[in-house]
Amino acid sequence: FVLVGTEILALGVMGQKAWANVYFTSPAPGALQVQAQAEQFAFYFRYPGPDGQFGTIHPDKIDEGNQNYFGLDPANDVAARDDIVSGQLVVPVNREVQLLMHAKDVGHSFYVRELRIQQDFVPGLDLSLHFTATEIGKYEIVCTQLCGLGHYNMKAYLNVMSQEDYDKWQKEQAAQ
Repeated sequence: FVLVGTEILALGVMGQKAWANVYFTSPAPGALQVQAQAEQFAFYFRYPGPDGQFGTIHPDKIDEGNQNYFGLDPANDVAARDDIVSGQLVVPVNREVQLLMHAKDVGHSFYVRELRIQQDFVPGLDLSLHFTATEIGKYEIVCTQLCGLGHYNMKAYLNVMSQEDYDKWQKEQAAQ
């Protein structure tokens, strides 16, 4: 029994260290910051534009009919004028990404099986998740929380590309 107890204790200590490395470390200072919003039944991702700053979110200005999913006010907020909003998460390979996550309505989840990452979106709570994608490719992002009748179809894509392709994509998006 002593041997079994020692093994369980050792596994617990090693597991705690692994858990802490994932959930209690801050992203590197140069990490790419992307805001992620989950709502019934879609994900939206927002990038700072060429100025490197996010515009302020104004919930009263959210207008899905005009594709203003984050409630930006570019007429009165200079930082919001060049923000990039996309239905897919596009990141450069081998660069740390910090997702700043919030839910617009009910609980959702961000799950990318190939990267072994999952984080719940909780309404009223801003959460952060950081990761580094090491292989170029297109990966499915799914919601794993039962969030309503359209839950089965709530997905987006993580598009991991070379730094050159990412820079080109960002310039194309900023020009729109």
